[in-house]
Amino acid sequence: MHIGQFEYARVEEIKPQGFYLEVESGGRVLLPGSKAPNDLCEGDELEVFIYVDNEGRPIATTQKPYATVGEFAVLEVKDVNDIGAFLDWGLDKDLFLPYKQQLGVLEPGDRCVVYILEDERTARIVATEKIKAFIDRNTRDLHISQKVDLVVYDVAEDYVDFLVNYRYSGRLHLDSTITDTFEIGDCGEGYIQNIREDGRISLSLKPVGYHATMDAADGIMKKLEAAGGRLPFSDSSSPEEIQQEFGLSKKAFKKVIGGLFRQGRILILNDGIRLAPKKEPRRYPRRISKKNFRSR
Repeated sequence: MHIGQFEYARVEEIKPQGFYLEVESGGRVLLPGSKAPNDLCEGDELEVFIYVDNEGRPIATTQKPYATVGEFAVLEVKDVNDIGAFLDWGLDKDLFLPYKQQLGVLEPGDRCVVYILEDERTARIVATEKIKAFIDRNTRDLHISQKVDLVVYDVAEDYVDFLVNYRYSGRLHLDSTITDTFEIGDCGEGYIQNIREDGRISLSLKPVGYHATMDAADGIMKKLEAAGGRLPFSDSSSPEEIQQEFGLSKKAFKKVIGGLFRQGRILILNDGIRLAPKKEPRRYPRRISKKNFRSR
């Protein structure tokens, strides 16, 4: 059977201590009565999670952990002792994070980013903060400007490293335009700015490429509508004014309003921009005689 994974099983025998299940992948495992549905009967089929108890025996439960073996997770520390930390992962039995698998001092209430694995020596499920060895370097399924889920796992003075979609690793380089603060375990969304040939990912917290242009265009249109259809920003405006008003560089601003102009949505004037007047749809007669059609 697959330790640390969900398995389909059938109730084979009922005993005072619980239900013995025949697991689809092979083997027999106990589902304690306290972890079983009230109306479970012999022959019933159900999905269970397989873990190992304190004596090294496989045990089944209908509880669902936040993550399984082979997955990354952000988990909270429940307790710490001389041999390691114990993490809340959604089961009554906490997940063990051995002291040798920690990257720093942990205290109850801390969040940590871990990879869950089966210990080769004891066959027990454990966690490790040393996650870099398990990160997927094959980024062929990703593309520039893609929106992704991010989890902070390392913070330095000039960069932050994130788990990307709980599978890859990406780096955000910090500069004066980024005012956010970051802590281990913070979750959010971002965008892929670049993917190098070696699989390293550069990240942005703002949309890039096509998505950035679309978001910026929508933002300018909303500001125009809120201002009554006209804004005093043009080619003569300073980069600082444009940055403060729209959060865009002057080059990006000119590119976006150029696109809006070509779409017929705005007019570009010497002293600013304004909404283009709405065009009335051209009306055609419902029927056109052949004679009139030729004359047209």
